[in-house]
Amino acid sequence: MSQPGTRPRLHCYGCGRAGRVIVRWLHERAGLAVGQICNRSLTSARRAVEFIGAGEPVEELQPDISGDWLLLGLPDGELSGAAVGLSSRMPGQAELAFHLSGSTPAAVLGSLGVPVASVHPARAFADPAAALVAMPGTWCVGEGQAQPLAALKSVVEQAGGRWLEMQSSGKAAYHAATVAASNYLVTLNELARNLAAASGLPGQQSAELLDSLQRAVLDGLLDATPARALTGPIERGDAAAMARLLAAADEHGQGPLFRALGLATLELARTARGEREADQALADVFTSRSD
Repeated sequence: MSQPGTRPRLHCYGCGRAGRVIVRWLHERAGLAVGQICNRSLTSARRAVEFIGAGEPVEELQPDISGDWLLLGLPDGELSGAAVGLSSRMPGQAELAFHLSGSTPAAVLGSLGVPVASVHPARAFADPAAALVAMPGTWCVGEGQAQPLAALKSVVEQAGGRWLEMQSSGKAAYHAATVAASNYLVTLNELARNLAAASGLPGQQSAELLDSLQRAVLDGLLDATPARALTGPIERGDAAAMARLLAAADEHGQGPLFRALGLATLELARTARGEREADQALADVFTSRSD
């Protein structure tokens, strides 16, 4: 690994939204030099370099990267093939290579013949500029070989990130957790907005109302388990109220998801307060078929 006090040069193969944010963040906050930036097109590579503010856009990654770091910012399904392709042109050249996938093990890069790791930043990258601002304090979950993980941990923490490590066997469950916490939260917000719109509330104000409510619940979850944080008609065992709400959800085309979430929430409530007489009536509400 690089000698203490020296800053490695970082190349990126596949510099999409996540890749360009990570490269710029480590460049600006941890002092990594930026080398070649290679995307599917030279135009795309140039746009990435423009965002990063450093680096050389290239059509094909050049093999002279001895002692440097290589980030493969590609979709999961492309990582193995890309590693095989690169290994034929630059075998054993990089000091280390890593990818950003939350579910694919670092070993998928093994054909490169260099120490490998993965670093998954628990951050949404839909808006790269906003993601970059939010990167300090972001949890980055590392997996792979010990030496590259130690080197990557050092620069991530220097850049202001927080570090966790895990075994490859747990990656799929970990990534499922992050999808549930982030992507599914967006889906829940869409469900809530649709129902608020059906109620007649104005769009912007109802969006702000729901945002405030979700943020308050998430804040409460920092100091409580989900079972203990749960409130509302399901936790109280109010089957009559839930029947009215489900009827409204059915009327406006939101019934299936509302039912599925209701059943899951009922099970969560039972873990906190135990079984209640009204729980069967609640279960019947959620399992009833809509007309």
